[in-house]
Amino acid sequence: MLSFVVAASGLGATPGAAAVSVPDLRQSLDANGASLVVSGLEVEHQVQPLGVDVPRPRLNWQVAPGRGAAGRTTVGQVAYEVEVSTSQGGKGEVWDSGRVRSSRSFDVTYGGPALTSRTRYYWHVRVWDGAGKASPWSDEARFETAFVNPGDFRGTWIGAHAKAPALRLDDANWIWYPEGNPSDSAPAGSRYLRRTFDLPAEARISTAEMQLTADDRFTLFVNGTEVTSSARVADSWRTASIVDIAPYLRTGANVLAVEATNTNQGPAGALGSLHFEGAGSPADVVTDDSWKASDSADDGWEQPGYDDAAWPHAIEAAPYGSGPWGRSVSAPPAPETLLRDEFTAGKPVASARAHIAGLGYNKLYLNGRRIGDRELEPGFTVYDKTVLYSTYDVTDALRTGGNAIGVSLGRGFYAMTNPDEWKASSWWGEPKLKLELDITYTDGSHQQVLSDSGWKVSDGPTTTQSLWFGETYDARAEQPGWDRPGFGDATWRPALSVDGPKGTLRSESFPPIKVTDHLKAERTTTPAEGTHVYDYASPTAGWARIGVQGPAGATVTVTYGEKLRADGTVDNTGAYGMALQTYSYTLRGDGVEHYQPSYSYAGFRYAQVVVPQGVTLKSVDGMRVHTAVASTGGFTSSSDLLNRYQDAQADTILNNLHSIPTDTPMYEKRPYTADGFLYADSAIANFDMRNFYENWMRSHRDDQNEDGSIGPTVPTTESGKQVKDPIWSASYILGTWDLYWYYGDTEAVADNYDGMKAWLAYYEHDISGTGGIYTGFSYGDWLSPEGANAPEGTRLSGTAYIYLTATRLATMAEALGHDADARHFDAFAAKVKDTFNATFYSPDKEAYYDNEAAGYRQTSNLLPLSFGLVPKEHRRAVVDNLVADIHTRGDHLDTGALGTKVLLPVLTEAGHADLAYTVATNPTYPGWGYWFEGLGATTMWEEWNANSRSHDHAFTGTVDDWLYQGVAGIEATAPGYTKMTIRPHVVGDLTHASAHVQSPLGRITSSWTRTRGHFTLRVDVPVGATAEVLVPVSGRQAVHAPATATAGEHKAGYAHFTVGAGSHLFRVTG
Repeated sequence: MLSFVVAASGLGATPGAAAVSVPDLRQSLDANGASLVVSGLEVEHQVQPLGVDVPRPRLNWQVAPGRGAAGRTTVGQVAYEVEVSTSQGGKGEVWDSGRVRSSRSFDVTYGGPALTSRTRYYWHVRVWDGAGKASPWSDEARFETAFVNPGDFRGTWIGAHAKAPALRLDDANWIWYPEGNPSDSAPAGSRYLRRTFDLPAEARISTAEMQLTADDRFTLFVNGTEVTSSARVADSWRTASIVDIAPYLRTGANVLAVEATNTNQGPAGALGSLHFEGAGSPADVVTDDSWKASDSADDGWEQPGYDDAAWPHAIEAAPYGSGPWGRSVSAPPAPETLLRDEFTAGKPVASARAHIAGLGYNKLYLNGRRIGDRELEPGFTVYDKTVLYSTYDVTDALRTGGNAIGVSLGRGFYAMTNPDEWKASSWWGEPKLKLELDITYTDGSHQQVLSDSGWKVSDGPTTTQSLWFGETYDARAEQPGWDRPGFGDATWRPALSVDGPKGTLRSESFPPIKVTDHLKAERTTTPAEGTHVYDYASPTAGWARIGVQGPAGATVTVTYGEKLRADGTVDNTGAYGMALQTYSYTLRGDGVEHYQPSYSYAGFRYAQVVVPQGVTLKSVDGMRVHTAVASTGGFTSSSDLLNRYQDAQADTILNNLHSIPTDTPMYEKRPYTADGFLYADSAIANFDMRNFYENWMRSHRDDQNEDGSIGPTVPTTESGKQVKDPIWSASYILGTWDLYWYYGDTEAVADNYDGMKAWLAYYEHDISGTGGIYTGFSYGDWLSPEGANAPEGTRLSGTAYIYLTATRLATMAEALGHDADARHFDAFAAKVKDTFNATFYSPDKEAYYDNEAAGYRQTSNLLPLSFGLVPKEHRRAVVDNLVADIHTRGDHLDTGALGTKVLLPVLTEAGHADLAYTVATNPTYPGWGYWFEGLGATTMWEEWNANSRSHDHAFTGTVDDWLYQGVAGIEATAPGYTKMTIRPHVVGDLTHASAHVQSPLGRITSSWTRTRGHFTLRVDVPVGATAEVLVPVSGRQAVHAPATATAGEHKAGYAHFTVGAGSHLFRVTG
């Protein structure tokens, strides 16, 4: 029989348990005996932010028990008062809320007059408990506004280039040596092309612009001198080389000679034009059948006097715009843009703020000093809807007298040219800047420095850049002092006033990308002379900072990858054989030089540095770079394997946060929507993701098609927007749900409500024409052990996700008071459920099948069990068949990303927690245990097999959800964790598990330990929340509950208790 013993206090030590920090419940002991104290003040979920841009921001604070109140279940806020002032120590001259009867302490809307731009505000809070006793006022906090009205942002958009250089290829043809049909297929190998022309003596040529490309690559010679060659990257033909060859020309006969190489059997061709500027210029020279061609070359073939009479004429494989190449050739991107201006600060400076919108990425400098530590700034958005800016406190960087301001601009996504698919985006444009510097002097006067056409512009030393393929940097092109006063910029060009992006300017409110850690290689090898490979032991995202010394013009190459080739070099091969993440640095030749990327990052475990003879490699320091979300959660246990899962998933998530949630930091680097929502639970458990996901949901509504659908990546390309998948794009509703459920964020629900409603309407209409079942495209249960595409098909999973999103949206509609909509969504969901069961449930087999020819599929049964699609009378049989299949497979999973997400929770909820543990830790293929025990994984991988392409894929790491919610047992049962269940599962050979998460109300902890005959559970609950605690018991065991707990029923192996704020210790003996 079960007995209850009530202890005198809820506080105490848990023998053998890891120490649990509860700072929210241990502070302000000098509060004069107040029952409550207030701390943790935030504005728009930020601590003392500089760039608030909403007229009525959300205010947050946390309430903790004062002296003598900890552990009292009845302690809680019943009213609050907020005072906002524009002077430090003010008494609410801007707004005094008065005493507001409310228990709410997060997302409380500021209710005073609309805030004004460029203003500092001070605020504090006090609260009252149920006995009417007021807390002390909180410590005063502050925040500053940037531009409450986007139109308040002064300064014009400026840049170096209004648009990309124009191509002159319309009259040119793709040409090749006469063999077969080159536009379809030509042999691999090099072919040689020549064209002679005369330059009249009277011609006064100012420029001779050669535009040239070749499939696959080329080298151009002019009068015997090698002038340029194509980049050694896949599909280099897509980017023409443009070079002024006037310095190489002479009066009389001249020759253009091209060595064109087809690296593999396939289409081949060279395409180009030569255009002259100046008096007496000859006609343009284009590639056509007037060129001569050969399949071999003698010495001197590139010289003007070579006799090519025996060479046949080239054949015209296709005019430009035709053949396999179409019109896909683009002009080469301009180098990095540098912009500068000088100004005078005539008085002592009291404060200064710089507001900068620089696309695609920007870095700000004042008087030779880099401002801030943000990287890859600003974040990626749908630029014709939203453009982000940053605000910096630059007071300490200014000086009385002359000052210089400088900005460097990179391409990022906004101006991406390689790969070129981004150029089709409606928002694409050349790099540009909008800046406002506000200076306040000690005498109260003001000055502004604005971006305008008075600025100067020049090219920077980063000559090419791509988030995928890397960067090239020529240190010889550096201009020392360009960001300091007095720099000689006479050769710089005036900045151009350019059209700005169409998007609304918004302050970047989510955490920036930063260097968060410095890494030392654990091992170094030298697989070839001059080739050094640095092993950082675990995949990460970021870059290496190298130190080198050598002669000017020598080039060092740095290559990044997650794996090694058989010869010990780094494997950076991407799709279609593309060489990814390759960086080159050309030395200036003056002592030890340091280099790190500026406008891209790499996913890597290994960094390979190749140095030529004469160059000394001095240092290679790894740097971890990602969106700097705060760590707010943690899990630990007596199992080293589970602890490694926890660390691996946390690391993998961080490696995939770069203002967007990506699938992999090395390969696609894209914000795939299913990845983002599948690992959202563990991301939120481990980190503060509120503003990050709010921004991503804004991108969903910005990127939504007119018909309501959304592509499988957000933001996406124009072609990507046309891919319709109800599972992947369910991220819109499910991501908003996560904000609502975990953070109580009803504003996010309201902001996205119309878009979510339109999304669901699209799929409601879509399946109305197919009998209520989804039959369109979907990625489905991606990457099961059987391969990328689930063998069972995608009808069942697609329909199941439509049902899930309808039920989620119904709940959110009800929360907003849209009762009619909620009823409609519920009715639609009920209809889908009926059709789903009629279509997919097999009464004979008591299981769900999408395609019976594929046999029993775990995911086909896990999704209906998890989403509530299985009628109550069938649930036990469906679970039994699932368990039987797992046992048949040797206690292994057989799931892709979708089924893996819900596998362990479904088993645990169905009473099979020990089997969940066995599956989770099974050391053989397929499963996490195989990765970690068999293959030495330290992060989550993309595929279950040993040949997994990516070793940094968080959507398979959802075992981490189960560690928090299953093993430790922390689950929200109301939005914002205002109510929760603590139901630990004591599984397998575990003797201890502890987890904590941060809710809007404060920290929540569940920590349990079992020894022979004893079990202890410590639960921490923040003020404003209540928890139902389920203590596992059996037989004649006695539960020793704290006085703070209210006992409930005992069922299914658990004793139920209700507790409020405080730290509560439960012990089980017997």
